[in-house]
Amino acid sequence: MAELMKSGPEAIRKAAEIVHAGGTVVVPTDTNYNVVTSPFSARGVERIFEMKKRESLSPLTLFLGDSMEFPHYAYTTPLTEFLAKRMWPGMVSFVCWQRPSVPHYVTRGFGTVACTLHQNAVHREIAHLVGTPLAGTSANLSGTGNVPDVSKAVEHLGDHVDLVIDAGVSQVDNANTIIDFTFDLPMLARDGAYSLDEVLRYLPDLIVDKSKDEYKALAKQRVGKPVMPA
Repeated sequence: MAELMKSGPEAIRKAAEIVHAGGTVVVPTDTNYNVVTSPFSARGVERIFEMKKRESLSPLTLFLGDSMEFPHYAYTTPLTEFLAKRMWPGMVSFVCWQRPSVPHYVTRGFGTVACTLHQNAVHREIAHLVGTPLAGTSANLSGTGNVPDVSKAVEHLGDHVDLVIDAGVSQVDNANTIIDFTFDLPMLARDGAYSLDEVLRYLPDLIVDKSKDEYKALAKQRVGKPVMPA
């Protein structure tokens, strides 16, 4: 069973050491507890897929430590840069074409990368100490719903991760909203914790009529043959 530490400077320091070495850690975010590792550790990423029993074609998200990192890992546009300034820190992820700096084992051949920046200080401080974003996803067995309480993360992944940081129960029992900017028009990939009305205020032409399965099918058509931005 992984060590369980209360959220604080010592836990953050230890988590950063583990992530830097390619280990895996359960951390709080603004929404779900997430399991994270270094995006530059192939073994760490594969451990996450194995412990979650996660579908191989389900990319991880990059949790940024600072919005300035966004263009280092994604091909941003004036629109996504504007929205990052307005909507981050926030419970929303932006899917953009990935830069070569992002390993393909993180993005699973899609050629795109989901980036987010949360308000929660724990994962942001870990990312700052590591010097890179964190690659992560919800700290549960795939398909079992949200993880607002650390006890569920421990039950599902406690035997597989290297450390669990306990910050109590999340105030938000939901996951990030996800917006994909790699189609002709921005597309809602997942309706989540960020208000859809607020998203539509910024993106009135947002495509919202695709189901989760329809979106995944469209995205998977490009696996292994992504169309790079001009």
